[in-house]
Amino acid sequence: MLWKEFNNGNSSSVAPIADWSSMSRTDHFVQFYESDGFIVNSVSEYFFHGLECNGRCICVGTAEHNERILNGLRTFGIDPDKAVDSGRLVVRDACEMLAKLMCDGSPNIDKFNASIGKLVKETLQPTAPLRVFGEMVAILWEEGNQNAAVRLEELWNDLRDKYDFSLFCAYPLKGFAKAGLNGEMHEICHQHTKTIPAESYSSLTTPEERLRAIAYLQQRGEQLAAEISELEARISNRAAKT
Repeated sequence: MLWKEFNNGNSSSVAPIADWSSMSRTDHFVQFYESDGFIVNSVSEYFFHGLECNGRCICVGTAEHNERILNGLRTFGIDPDKAVDSGRLVVRDACEMLAKLMCDGSPNIDKFNASIGKLVKETLQPTAPLRVFGEMVAILWEEGNQNAAVRLEELWNDLRDKYDFSLFCAYPLKGFAKAGLNGEMHEICHQHTKTIPAESYSSLTTPEERLRAIAYLQQRGEQLAAEISELEARISNRAAKT
């Protein structure tokens, strides 16, 4: 499935909708989201398509999300307990895994390889594609440690150079609400092969709706930039008078 824009009767692809059945076995993509229910459903479907094709999956999520993702698999007809017992589904707590690889406020490459790298290596099978979901980066971002989140994304990419697996990262969109985080969001997107916008955009059903949404977002971005410039000018003027 594709999002398309129409120009004089011609269509061209704008951005991919999350079609989990056709994801490349080496994609590293990021999903921004607005509600927990949406991301839980997305990860459940992502894992379902992997397990349905006799693949293997690793879920490194928060305790709450892990439980809801396993319940989500049940709605797709997958018995998560059997998948875990057979080794086809591996579930780890993101906070516990993060504690194993951090050193002085930043991910340590040796600790990362000894924890995440070892987990990926042990789960991989020569003929079975591997799908991974990770929330450690989102935890770091929520804590205000953006540099560590970007560094962890880099370590994941280094690991993908050694092993073939697809990686699904997710960030709550509210974590990027501050204007000063524009550059950091660009860096996060740059670390991924694909970027999927939040559900308020992906739920739009027609090209016209999506194009209107893009135009609104562009206008809102310009408006916010103007407001920030005006505020900075006022602060500068007040400082000059004192």
